[in-house]
Amino acid sequence: MPTNTSRVNVGINQFPPERDFSVLTLRDLLEARDHYHVHLAHLPNVVATAVGRYLIHEDDPNATHRLAAKTRPTRKTSPGPRTLFNSVVKEWSWPCVLVFVDKWLPFKWFQKNPDCMVPRFLYLPDGRVVPTCTVLVHEAPAPPAPDYHLSFANSFLGGGYLTFADVQGEQHLGSIGCLVTDGDLTYALTNRHVTGTAGREMFTMFSGKKRRIGVSDRNHLSLKKLRDMYPTWPGDNVKVHLDAGLIRIDDKRDWTTQVAGMGGPLAEWIDITPDTLTVDVIDSRVRAFGAASGDLRGRIAGLFYRYSTAGGVDYVTELLIRPESIDAQGTQHGDSGTLWFFEEREHEDSPEPDALRPCAMQWGGHVWVDGASCRRVGRFALATCLSTICRELNVSLVRDWNTNPEYWGPVGHYTIGFFACQGLKGNLGTLMKANQTQVAYPLDAIASRTKINEKGPSGLVPLADVPDRMWAHGKTIRGGADKPNHFADMDKPDPLKGNKTLLQLCAEDPSRVNTAFWLEYYKDIGDSGRGLLPFRVWQFFDEMVDALKKKDATRYVAAAGILAHYVGDACQPLHCSFLHHGDNPDAKDANGDDVHTAYEESMLRRNAVEFLQMMTDAAGKGKAVTAPKTGQQAAQAIVRLMQRTFKAVPPADIVKAFNAGDDLWPKFKTKTVGVMGDGIKTLQAIWRGAWVQGNGDDNIAAGKLKAAPPEDLIKLYMRNTWVPSKTLKTIGPLLK
Repeated sequence: MPTNTSRVNVGINQFPPERDFSVLTLRDLLEARDHYHVHLAHLPNVVATAVGRYLIHEDDPNATHRLAAKTRPTRKTSPGPRTLFNSVVKEWSWPCVLVFVDKWLPFKWFQKNPDCMVPRFLYLPDGRVVPTCTVLVHEAPAPPAPDYHLSFANSFLGGGYLTFADVQGEQHLGSIGCLVTDGDLTYALTNRHVTGTAGREMFTMFSGKKRRIGVSDRNHLSLKKLRDMYPTWPGDNVKVHLDAGLIRIDDKRDWTTQVAGMGGPLAEWIDITPDTLTVDVIDSRVRAFGAASGDLRGRIAGLFYRYSTAGGVDYVTELLIRPESIDAQGTQHGDSGTLWFFEEREHEDSPEPDALRPCAMQWGGHVWVDGASCRRVGRFALATCLSTICRELNVSLVRDWNTNPEYWGPVGHYTIGFFACQGLKGNLGTLMKANQTQVAYPLDAIASRTKINEKGPSGLVPLADVPDRMWAHGKTIRGGADKPNHFADMDKPDPLKGNKTLLQLCAEDPSRVNTAFWLEYYKDIGDSGRGLLPFRVWQFFDEMVDALKKKDATRYVAAAGILAHYVGDACQPLHCSFLHHGDNPDAKDANGDDVHTAYEESMLRRNAVEFLQMMTDAAGKGKAVTAPKTGQQAAQAIVRLMQRTFKAVPPADIVKAFNAGDDLWPKFKTKTVGVMGDGIKTLQAIWRGAWVQGNGDDNIAAGKLKAAPPEDLIKLYMRNTWVPSKTLKTIGPLLK
């Protein structure tokens, strides 16, 4: 007699005993689905299947504590339609076959049509029994193409960045996943449907310019039989969608293994085999950074999701990934090739994972909506296990190459933040002086080559450099999504506006500091970079005012300290000029290509002691700046600062001196100190303006005029939803 692995005797006076399905294996589930596939596929409204764990409706009492079998809800007493977003997975959730339907029919309908009901259990010939879980989904058309300006590289290339090919008059778009090697050459991994045939030229956008990165390799994967990949599992007529392609990169020196938003060197991957893959991974947290969507957070919703059938062959994907919540951003067109990471946690309630381990590469997506309201509820990622891809391609993951690219200007940013906290009067002065070391390092640390790159004892990154160190470069949590907020090229003549630059146009009419006018300008001059620095300042001004109105001193300090970074960017001349990368950025090894590093980083670092003494001597001097009353006035004040900076230290002069091999410090030190002093005055004016508009003197009690708790500041800047990083095209609705 065959053994029924799903039966456990749980009581001596009960027969037949209550079934305990927890011992079912992934192989059991796949075998049951295959056995019943024809039956399930012909049921009305069934659109797909997968295997996983039972979803418990959040209104079901079983969602909070395990109920005895006799007290569990039945189909008659069910709380209603079960979706991927109104249900939970618990320790007692059974392994099961997930059956996705596009209509949730009432029980009375099935009384008249019993043959149309999804069976509660699937019975195998040897006596094993596998439960099913019906899930309501509604497919919808994919949304329009998004704004692809989140992750264009301006330093090293790597995972999370855009790649594309020109094919038959259109672009095939995708994301770089990671770097792999066959022991001889290094490749960028993405999707086969992006790389296409061998020898196809592949491109990215680098500093707003189209740039070749390599050619597609002949080694690729499309479909493979499930039985060939997992020999001991059922699936004679099942093919797994792999869709993996390789780009043979031109120059390895241009690349880093660091994936945008995922920190430094890659952690060890998750090795998926028939022995390690179980239904216990269901509901595990995963994250990624796509070239189209930016930061993505999700959960593994199903395994071996069967998305299509044709000619007697079933097509599956190893992983189905849903967005973290009903309101969370899902994947979009252009994210194909994105590398997903498994969030490894020792404790479930840990605010951040202990490690991010590469686990899968996305190859496509589904759009599902809430049928009742037709509200879009998610764009679901379809992914293949990374270890499977590397095994089949016979390549290995490259984990540590160029993982610490330099970023500019901590000396400048911290100096502006440090001095801005001094000289303010009243309650605002008391608050910011108390938070001076939260905003920036003390001067002796700024002069050091090592201390400036350390976190404080509490793990706090001083606020003045959070946008670089935590959001845009190095070990980041926004993976480059913040990069367009750090600059605004304003010095190219617009042929449709009298050949005037944006600096000139905004000087003529300050009301032109609005997103619509700037988008039009950038379109006119063919600039795809679309920097939005003044609008980022506007966004932070609104945040400071809102924090004060809600009597939240910590949030005000966090916003004010981080604002120091963007104001620091505004008084760096190369951040408002198309000459940021020199006078010929398109050419290989172009003259001036490293001018921004030479001026903004190396010059100040080498001369930090003299520079800080000059800043100390100049502190408090200079022309006062009028405090703005609105966010738009704050943005206009930043544009005026950029205009003054551009006039005082013309970018063309810096490039000319750099090309000539001159020492930049003697030539520009006095003017640089001057524009940075102007930046300090402007930053203080914006702080004062927000303080007044938020009625800080009345709303912030005397007892709160003290240093903000570091752990509270960290929680704020570690949240992607706090003062979110946007593009020029998407920031408008957030500005008040």
